[in-house]
Amino acid sequence: GGASFWEGDGKGSGGGVMLWRGFASAGVRGARCVGLARRGLASEAAAAATDKLRLNFVVPHKPIKNNELVDMVVVPGASGVMGILPQHAPTVAQLRPGVVAIQYGDRTERYFVSSGFAFIHTDRADVCAVEAIPVEDIDPAAVSKGLSECEATASSAANELAKAEAQIGIDVYHAMQAAITEK
Repeated sequence: GGASFWEGDGKGSGGGVMLWRGFASAGVRGARCVGLARRGLASEAAAAATDKLRLNFVVPHKPIKNNELVDMVVVPGASGVMGILPQHAPTVAQLRPGVVAIQYGDRTERYFVSSGFAFIHTDRADVCAVEAIPVEDIDPAAVSKGLSECEATASSAANELAKAEAQIGIDVYHAMQAAITEK
């Protein structure tokens, strides 16, 4: 078994601008890393024997995957999409808005992430996202509405900060649209 990666104060404290209302869950701001999951000998042996990758996929308020054995993980890195297989070279990658795809044989789970980091080790991948939602749970109408609102805000922004904040929202909503249209 493993310990939780993240612990939040549940009060919604912390800085930052919420640009995509309804996407982020309450209580994620102010979350802090409290420790790495403990590796069990059984899961290490299973990973080595089956040539699988162990995956830890977390958001500040909960783990999504904890020491899961998977065939491959694809992450939207800031420098491009990256496929992660067992025995991958150790790497740290910043995540951009996009889809994390988790492959189990013929089955793939897809999650939209807003940003985060992937820490890749030879025997495991730790994907830490600011927010993540299953792609099938994204509401296309809400994405279109949010994109329109951010575009209107950007075009009428009174200063550079407001324009930059709106542009971040535009970028995220475009990535969400791409996620729901690709299968």
